[in-house]
Amino acid sequence: MDYRLELLDDSQFENLVNKICQDILGLGVISFSSGKDGGRDGKFNGTANKYPSLKDCWKGKFIIQAKHTSNSIASCSDSDFKKTIDIEIEKIKKLILAGDIDCYILFTNRKYPAIEGERLVKKIQNETGLKNVAIIGKETLNDLYINSNKNLIKDFRLDLNHIPFDFSEQEIKDIIVEFNKELPKITHNIITEVNRIKFDFDRIKIEEKNKKNDLSNEYYENEILNHSLQDFEKIESFLSDPRNDDLKNQYFDIASELRNLIQIKRTNFASFEEIFVYIFKQISDGNQIKGKRHIFTLLHYMYYECLIGIK
Repeated sequence: MDYRLELLDDSQFENLVNKICQDILGLGVISFSSGKDGGRDGKFNGTANKYPSLKDCWKGKFIIQAKHTSNSIASCSDSDFKKTIDIEIEKIKKLILAGDIDCYILFTNRKYPAIEGERLVKKIQNETGLKNVAIIGKETLNDLYINSNKNLIKDFRLDLNHIPFDFSEQEIKDIIVEFNKELPKITHNIITEVNRIKFDFDRIKIEEKNKKNDLSNEYYENEILNHSLQDFEKIESFLSDPRNDDLKNQYFDIASELRNLIQIKRTNFASFEEIFVYIFKQISDGNQIKGKRHIFTLLHYMYYECLIGIK
């Protein structure tokens, strides 16, 4: 489950983190009240119960930090989080000088991309000299600490806000790769085709569809009309080619799965464009896919053709 931790406020997230720490470190975890805490939302002194593992537990003076964001698609690779790490490093240095820290654990509800996440951990280690450093992102929070703890889910009412959005990422990756390979071979007159599509499409219907789905007019015009529409004919040509029948079947399977998932979990997203961005991030983050921008194009085409979203 992908629990919607961004819907918690900062205080609730801090409490959640400290509850988790009481389990993995020990009941001696001390929480700090809101305010200028000198780089700590909680602390623990002793040997951890089971962190990072039962056989190799950290021990000493622990400092716990909770960094919450209300941005549902935020990542540890974002520039604002990197600036936060720079600030934390200076705080850790002061704690080291005061003899108040041996272990540092930062919890965040941001997505944790492996390469960039590990780079940030090493940055903290190298610049502070602290060996025991960890950044725990939302994937680990969800998979290891929340899913297995029914009391946490109940106490923080997390069961009311979750997204079982486990769609077929590999299938979408495959079709994106094939689609990107075919693009140079498709030689239709794009300008003519775009004008034809614009002329044939009923503007009233698309405006009604956008209103029903809560897709902003600004996003529709700037992203779909101005950037994606010119490639819709390419997608149609690609899918209609008999050589691509297998991929075409995959495409409709993907669209069907997404349509049902979106319908079930639509209320968890404020606007429909958030769904586009969420799916894009799920597929592209940490994956070497050429032509990543075509993920948006393909999703916009599904929406435009009424394969996803309310008609």
